[in-house]
Amino acid sequence: MMKMIFKRLVALAFVSNMYTCTVQAENFSVTVKAEQWDMPRHGEILIKQSSLRDMVNRWRLAPASKIEIRYPGGEEGELWVRELMDWLIALGVPSSAMTGTPGSGAEDVINLVLVPPR
Repeated sequence: MMKMIFKRLVALAFVSNMYTCTVQAENFSVTVKAEQWDMPRHGEILIKQSSLRDMVNRWRLAPASKIEIRYPGGEEGELWVRELMDWLIALGVPSSAMTGTPGSGAEDVINLVLVPPR
């Protein structure tokens, strides 16, 4: 009886460890171009964009990491990044896991960078 209880405890500890392990965020980044974004948007279409899907999937493997969103400056860039952040929230990324930073380097590009926790 004791041997059976011990085996179950060991199995439970193993399974518990599997679920508490997280993958460390790497230097992973994706780019969203204005032409990709310039279409009717809804969740199903957005998740088909490989760049956004890949970023959300990588973030889910390392939920303690942050997604830094580098966007073009100006009013248009502000509107674009706010809408993108709203869509990422709808796809399951909490707002606390994202930061917006002006300065993507081009007026028609947003760069998303997965930043590991410090």
